[in-house]
Amino acid sequence: MTISRFDIHNHTHYSNLRLVDCTVRPRQLIDRAIELGLTGIAITDHESLGGHVELDRIQEEYKDKYPNFKIVRGNEIYLTDTRDKGQYYYHHILLALDATGHKMLRELSSTAWINSYFDRGMERVPTLKSEVEAVVGKYGQGHLYASAACLAGEVNHNLSQMIQAEQIGDTQTANKCHNNIVNFILWCENTYGKDYFSLEVAPGRSDEQLAVNSRMGNLAHAFDLPIVIGCDTHYLRKEDRFVHKAFLNSKDGEREIDSFYSYAYLQSEEEIRENLKGTGLDYNELCASSMKIWDKCQYYSLAHKQQVPQVPVPDFPKENKGSHKYDTKKYPTLDYLMHSDNPQERYWINYCQEQLEKKGLNNETYLSRLEEEADINKVIGDKLDTCMFAYPIFLQHYINLFWECGSTVGAGRGSACSGLNHWLLNVTQLDPVVNELPYWRYSNKERVELGDIDIDLAPSKRELVFQKIREERGQLGCVQVCTYGTISTKAAVKVACRGYRSQEYQEGIDLDEAEYISSLIPSERGFLWNLSDCFYGNKEKDRAPVKNFISAVEKYGGLKDILLGIEGLVTQRGIHASGVNFYDEDPYKTACFMKAKNGAIITQYSLHDAEYCGDGR
Repeated sequence: MTISRFDIHNHTHYSNLRLVDCTVRPRQLIDRAIELGLTGIAITDHESLGGHVELDRIQEEYKDKYPNFKIVRGNEIYLTDTRDKGQYYYHHILLALDATGHKMLRELSSTAWINSYFDRGMERVPTLKSEVEAVVGKYGQGHLYASAACLAGEVNHNLSQMIQAEQIGDTQTANKCHNNIVNFILWCENTYGKDYFSLEVAPGRSDEQLAVNSRMGNLAHAFDLPIVIGCDTHYLRKEDRFVHKAFLNSKDGEREIDSFYSYAYLQSEEEIRENLKGTGLDYNELCASSMKIWDKCQYYSLAHKQQVPQVPVPDFPKENKGSHKYDTKKYPTLDYLMHSDNPQERYWINYCQEQLEKKGLNNETYLSRLEEEADINKVIGDKLDTCMFAYPIFLQHYINLFWECGSTVGAGRGSACSGLNHWLLNVTQLDPVVNELPYWRYSNKERVELGDIDIDLAPSKRELVFQKIREERGQLGCVQVCTYGTISTKAAVKVACRGYRSQEYQEGIDLDEAEYISSLIPSERGFLWNLSDCFYGNKEKDRAPVKNFISAVEKYGGLKDILLGIEGLVTQRGIHASGVNFYDEDPYKTACFMKAKNGAIITQYSLHDAEYCGDGR
């Protein structure tokens, strides 16, 4: 009978943002965990929350089909005392047990990225223990669960060093490592709470892992702490190791990856039992400890209705209850706005009215059109639980700032020009009534979302504009949206060939050969076929397998599996060409942040993921 088990330490391709690391996609990992009979799985990418919205969507998709399976979002942070260069960056697992816990993750991760730096050729994103203390102090214990992590964690690393020191009679080093372990465990118990911290073992047979695992039971007994299993998944199955090894080799040539990654896949019960033999660890007890964590993990969702960011506006007086500037039968929404308690709504109607009067357009045609737009905005705002009237006001404010920065501003593009209120607020420069542009092209009551309003400004003034907005709203008040770059079809061929190893090709496949193989991939209308279509064809698209491509690939045993395994993996982060999100006083309410390679602060959620979380742009 399979023992109930929850695995707390696993990676996906979102761990590849600073270095090549993992060949697992989120859905693959979850499906494999379900297949193995796990009760849940935690995704703990290397200082990355970028895949959490994708996990949220999978959670919603699977919750009825697998009601007792839990998808837990976590983070493998680098926990240090300082940001000094040259130090050891200890790994540390944090799991969000509830929505508050996830907000804590977002705040900690953002702080780590904002303070990132380069050390020994690598971008470092450590989290300080003092920062963890501050965040837990702010939100309280019981929302985060912490684990000592892998051999690179502070407990396991010092335990390994202590064992080695004991073997050579180095008492001084052994005592130092012992004290480090004691102090760290006491810090964790004090910071997270004793019931929210555990030791961790990985099921592996390397000498170092066996030595650490064999001593872990005594350590757990001394501190009365649970031990849990963390597979530290970096590839899905044992047979996928060849693909993962090629992926790692593709970046920096040969690496000492055999012993470290030999067991870094999601293991079955039988495999774990086998790999823990001789350590004195009881598999059933380890699983029972993991289920106590599983019990603490609550359901929550990152999905929120989109919210409109706001700017301060002049406070137009509220119309007296018995007074009615507008005919309540013809213009009920305009009348409502005049009596509204919301200063954004009162500003909208008063400013638009002033502009109609200035332009000599205060007539039934324009008032009826303004009533139509106000009605639609109110309905959508009620459904989204936000103030839609604040949206064009917000843009009006920043368009004025664009002009002040010396930028020209475009007259307006697309369906946004069909808004009379946009024209009156100087967001666009076209009268939609004269130009016969119906408002439903931009917005209607069935389309419950913030419509796009495309604004053109001078590219040379872009950085100055960002600077001025941040001076007004704070460092995280205006943040560029991230993009995630994946391994394209042709790039997959080059990466696979570079990382390929065999007895005959010990340094990989020659670049010229890689170029030749990639040249055999067909394209249609400027788009390359994906590799699956090249190998297997696609009946829906009327595509047959590409024989010359297959023949060229099959000269190299295993290359096909590598190609299919790495195509589409997330491997880099970038900046969206035009997407910018605005945040109010608490940006961590919905968002988390990182740095692009050029040092610019960007979101950790891509454009549509940020919208899913309710961010305004």
